Amino acid sequence: MRRIARRTLTPRIARFLRDKQAEANASGNPTAIWNRTRRTKNMRAVESTLQGMSGRRQRCMFCEDSRGTDIDHFWPKVPYPERTFVWENLLWVCAGCNRKKGPRFLLDDQGKPLLIDPTADNPWNHLYFDSHTGVIVARVDHVTGRRDPKGEHTTDPRVLPLNIEAVTDSRRRTYRCLCRAVRRFLDISSQGPPSGKAEVELLDEIRDHDDYGLAVWYFRGEGSQYSPFSDLRARHLDVWQSVQNAVAG
Repeated sequence: MRRIARRTLTPRIARFLRDKQAEANASGNPTAIWNRTRRTKNMRAVESTLQGMSGRRQRCMFCEDSRGTDIDHFWPKVPYPERTFVWENLLWVCAGCNRKKGPRFLLDDQGKPLLIDPTADNPWNHLYFDSHTGVIVARVDHVTGRRDPKGEHTTDPRVLPLNIEAVTDSRRRTYRCLCRAVRRFLDISSQGPPSGKAEVELLDEIRDHDDYGLAVWYFRGEGSQYSPFSDLRARHLDVWQSVQNAVAG
């Protein structure tokens, strides 16, 4: 899971969503309005914007393993009909995550969602990645020993399928690809000052394998303390900083 920057809609499409929300509020049946509107030209523009936010592979904003297939309401239409057409409430997700999430939407004592919204939260503030298992778990407060409530709820298998075997295997494969890219650069640099081409190739490889938000984890998060990432930072601080700038945080 990664932090996703929410794009700004065109004034025309933003106005369309506001008008549809007003219609839904007045109708008392927002689901019917949504279903009737879903395949219109304006909603296709909304869908296209969400797809663009999710990257060139249009991955699900939750699991990032499967290709996104539909618009999800972060706050479910039931029991939150007043958010049916609210732009900030719309995500691009795969069928598996959409079906699993369903109406499972808990709030904390302050009335805030326990589920991580990748367009509003930095997931890695709540999650921890285990390189050996490929599993993401809730971050633990080292002072209190308590698990982060957002991380715990989001990784609950009853809420989202984030740690099924197919996904964890893919995360481990991505981790190995990132390691190979960094080690290849370090091997080249051990034979003499690395060329600009070597740095460009490193950045390209990292971008090509920037799946599941792991590039952020290893170049901006706790993963940076482990070899070979820590070796790159120690031996080539300028290159390390270039990679950090290239990795979306």
